[in-house]
Amino acid sequence: MLTRQFIKRMILAGALLTLFPLAQAYAFIDGITGTSFQFAAREGRLSTPDGGNLMFWGFADITPGGRSTVQYPGPTLIINQGDTVTITLANELNEPVSMMFPGMTMLSSTAPVFSKGQPGKITSLVPEAAPRETQTYRFKAEKPGTFYYQSASNQAIQLRMGLFGAIVVRPGSLGAVSVTIPTYLSCPPVGHREGSGGVNTIISAAPCAKNFTTYAYGHQSSAYDREFLYLASEMDPKFQRWMEFEPDKINNPFDFSTWKANYWFINGRNAPDTMGMANAMNLPSQPYNCMPLFHPGEQVLIRIINMGQDFHPLHTHGNHMDVIAEDGNLLQSAPGSGADLSWEAFTVTMAPGKTFDAIFDWTGKGLGWDIYENTAIFRPYEYIPDHLKTFTPFTSPVASGTTPKLAAQGLPVIMPGIQETIAGPNWSGSPFLGSMDALPPGEGGFNPFSGFFYMWHSHAERELTNNDIFPGGFLTMAAIVPWPATGDNLTIYDEYMP
Repeated sequence: MLTRQFIKRMILAGALLTLFPLAQAYAFIDGITGTSFQFAAREGRLSTPDGGNLMFWGFADITPGGRSTVQYPGPTLIINQGDTVTITLANELNEPVSMMFPGMTMLSSTAPVFSKGQPGKITSLVPEAAPRETQTYRFKAEKPGTFYYQSASNQAIQLRMGLFGAIVVRPGSLGAVSVTIPTYLSCPPVGHREGSGGVNTIISAAPCAKNFTTYAYGHQSSAYDREFLYLASEMDPKFQRWMEFEPDKINNPFDFSTWKANYWFINGRNAPDTMGMANAMNLPSQPYNCMPLFHPGEQVLIRIINMGQDFHPLHTHGNHMDVIAEDGNLLQSAPGSGADLSWEAFTVTMAPGKTFDAIFDWTGKGLGWDIYENTAIFRPYEYIPDHLKTFTPFTSPVASGTTPKLAAQGLPVIMPGIQETIAGPNWSGSPFLGSMDALPPGEGGFNPFSGFFYMWHSHAERELTNNDIFPGGFLTMAAIVPWPATGDNLTIYDEYMP
């Protein structure tokens, strides 16, 4: 029954994808910008796809014009290198709360708080806001990268309850950089959107340079077209119930040796809600989704943060990712050398309290067949050695008792007949990017514009559940969306890909 529910949600997500511009929901990191903020620490409730409803503590942006609803996780701060940021925290909870900003240069006090003034009995790493009082924090963002903020008070409780959020620091200089495209890849179309906007028009097969206006760490090795956030966290529903219903926590403390996560979140949601629309009305305290969408050849920056206490192995199907930074530091051997110490990974182990930045791209390289079904036109960043290679290997029908003759080019794979397949969500019926074939009766409409879908998920299978119910948890799909081509229905994508 749950599998049917999961499929229905996937179909709904696909339907919504056709109705709303992705520029408003998917293909960027959602957050708040500026240099002066007013936050409130509040109690809230979140929903899980298995029908769960859990109490949490979180931060709300109560800046005039802000969202004001408490969030899990807290609002993502998107600021610029060199900014001096001021956050005034109003505490609406019944115990002291504070905020700390690892990796930032603090300009306000960082004096710890001791219980009754006694050294050795620390209650907070930084000054706190007492219940119904405020505290102000000021810091300077000295360097670009991926960071986070969190409570520095009673962390065993407050971090498990959700008092944390992401920080994205943009580099101070956004001047264009040029990266030479390898000779085996075709050029992008003129006006390709490399972060600055434009319209896809002409496609050429000649090698060329790729011009970026967006990069993460002020060096061309961190240049990217699109970026997505993966903020991991987890909850034990027993602990959440104890927090909500235990009236005497002093005499009946929670035994943290028994704490064991049974819900896993990406950006505050469990699958399949990770793939729903951002700012969905049915998830008022969980506004952030995680549904990477990108074109072949685009450089995708994945900003990875683990705010939980468990290790999470993030696994990307489709290709390796190139890890270029850790904890907001570009992996370089010397200043200005770029990410020459980067490393490739098919799975990145997300350690608690760490951040990673990784670049992912996909061109179809290595498949051994033309991903566009032998269309004569070169598509942007198509892997040229496989252009026009056939998918089915036989040049003529196979006579009885003879050895099949393979085609001169092409991967020896034969697709099963329609009567031998079971269509799943987001499959166009075709193995080709940008093409559609007939689907079994009643199974149409999953993927009306085609594209390849890969599961990006935790490689710890237990984390693919919601309170022991499969599927769910730390899971989402990444979609490789076809480039527009003049004269076919793929131009519809130009409306949805910013």
